[in-house]
Amino acid sequence: MRKIQPSRLSLGIQAYQGLKRLILDGRAAPGEKLNEMELAGALGISRTPVREAINRLEKEGLVQIFPQRGAFVVQFSEKDVFDLFLLRENLEGLAARLAATRITESSLARLDSCMSGFREPFGDKAIRRYAREDFKFHQGIVVLSDAPRLIGLVSSLHDHIRMFRLTSRGLPDRMSSSLAEHRQIINALRRRDPEQSEKRMRQHIRRVRDGVMKNLRFFLGDGGDPSSRKEGREWGSSPINWSKTRRKSFTSEL
Repeated sequence: MRKIQPSRLSLGIQAYQGLKRLILDGRAAPGEKLNEMELAGALGISRTPVREAINRLEKEGLVQIFPQRGAFVVQFSEKDVFDLFLLRENLEGLAARLAATRITESSLARLDSCMSGFREPFGDKAIRRYAREDFKFHQGIVVLSDAPRLIGLVSSLHDHIRMFRLTSRGLPDRMSSSLAEHRQIINALRRRDPEQSEKRMRQHIRRVRDGVMKNLRFFLGDGGDPSSRKEGREWGSSPINWSKTRRKSFTSEL
């Protein structure tokens, strides 16, 4: 067996984590070409671990590699986005059902604490708090499912959803609705009711999806049912253009 070199392994992990963070934070935009030399310089490492990181991210579906053209951050079509939420509804619905049979009082207390991120009044400063607590809330329920493969699938799915950073228009209304929906989920979990826990989670994610799809069509200037299309249009490649067109009152929702 070939000897493992700790320093090389460390550089590989560094490159992987650094590049993944660039993609998920939107600093490497969908459709953007990944220049190995520039990335290596930015990360302060050689090109070899960067290339390994790109190959690993391709396997995770965050990067596409085209022969003779290079590696690019993956782009999502309208249909891709719709399908991601369809998967999320089913997976997190199942997680909520399983969590209802395993939840403890301490777990409920942790979920209750996440609700502080949805408290009123809702202002611009609440957006980051809302997104952070929303993620903790959903992640907490998935972990409570105690199903490792399910947890892994949802984690990968959330990586993809984070990439396009879709929004819900009309921040105050959406956050107020989300607050009520999260309370319904917690109440079902508190009653240890698997059926209602799954139902409430599915309803919540469908409402998030509907708002996301509405805004996607708003930004792309299009309409129609994505499920009826063979192909959807892709996001533009510039994060600068996206940030200019996005209204300040919009919030990312996971």
